[in-house]
Amino acid sequence: MEEAIYLQKFLDSHFLDVLLKLVIIYGVSVFFSILAKRFKQPAVLGYIIGGIILGLLLGARTQITFFTDLFGGFTIDGKTRVIYDLAQIGVILLLFLAGLGTNFKLLKKNISKSSLVAIFGVVITVSVVMGIFLILDGDFKAALAMGIILAPTSVSITVGTLKEMGMLHKLTSIVITGSAIIDDILGLVLITLLGIFMNPKFEGLNIEFYLVLIKIIGLFVVIGLIGFLVLKMNNNIRGHSFYKKYGEQLMMGVIAFCFVLAYMSQYLGVSVIVGAYFAGLVLSMTKLKSSIERNLTGIAELFFGPIFFMSIGLTLDLTNITGVVLTGLLIAVLAIVGKIAGCGLGARISGFDTRLSTKIGFGMVPRGEVSFIAASLAAGMGLLNNKHLSIAVIVIILTSTITPTLLKKVYIKK
Repeated sequence: MEEAIYLQKFLDSHFLDVLLKLVIIYGVSVFFSILAKRFKQPAVLGYIIGGIILGLLLGARTQITFFTDLFGGFTIDGKTRVIYDLAQIGVILLLFLAGLGTNFKLLKKNISKSSLVAIFGVVITVSVVMGIFLILDGDFKAALAMGIILAPTSVSITVGTLKEMGMLHKLTSIVITGSAIIDDILGLVLITLLGIFMNPKFEGLNIEFYLVLIKIIGLFVVIGLIGFLVLKMNNNIRGHSFYKKYGEQLMMGVIAFCFVLAYMSQYLGVSVIVGAYFAGLVLSMTKLKSSIERNLTGIAELFFGPIFFMSIGLTLDLTNITGVVLTGLLIAVLAIVGKIAGCGLGARISGFDTRLSTKIGFGMVPRGEVSFIAASLAAGMGLLNNKHLSIAVIVIILTSTITPTLLKKVYIKK
């Protein structure tokens, strides 16, 4: 009996702790999003900056301990299971809505353009970052890993900003979204292959290498088959008595569909965001599109969205950053220039004029969740040490923070 009472008290205290953290997160989100809008900047920028400041003052990995000591060791850690999970659901739903808001015909028509933008962006970014890092650090494996880590674009940050600006339907936005998805996949594949090739026991193309490729190909084959089946069912959805009677249950089924594809992507070693985006893309071609947007946009953007963007700052390890700030700033500048130049060149070659190519280049600047995933993989493989990880964190912070402002400037500018 006493054990049951103790367990109940523990559960209650844990719940209250989570509740208090959410209160603080939303309070900070409100303040910084209002501040961002007062300065005519996207709310996404406010969330990211708010998360970084909150992480600096109350985070679990910061050199500033005054506030945590003052409140008896209370911290807000983005890696806390509940907050991390809510943030992951946030990015899944944001990418699902991005896919839902994509014009599939335009995306299909411009897939070659998106591919060119992604490939040129990855090649030039990897080359530039790897070159300067090799000069500064001298470690070839770390330099190559750093180049690959900083190649993927954080599509969620760009999508969140463009959606808020009402620009998500533009051709440039569709190309940016498609390119970001492609270079996310390229980045994760490259870092996985790098770990295989850099393994001292590597003896050539083995079963592990082929399994990675088979999983990725298999994922897209399954997504294609599911998409085909969904579209076959599409003609019988709206207007059917089942839809009219069980509309809410159908929406729950839609969420389950999104989570299933996200789960499959993660399970097969790609990323949840890929599955989530394609789940939205498949449903964007159905008669349910407007109903899904109407029912899910609010909860995704108002409940889960702020937690995800705030968690960027809350998950960062800020304890070792001061010693590598200058190196991080230099690499961040080169990573930004590499993306703008590479993706802009790819867009120019694919037929866009200089003005639109510049917009696409700026839209591909932010690094985020996929870069964090790639950095974690690289560290686990022994390719990066703590110093290297701190440099990657600086680059991710700067590119994530500066992108909303850059996008607003280039998109609003006539």
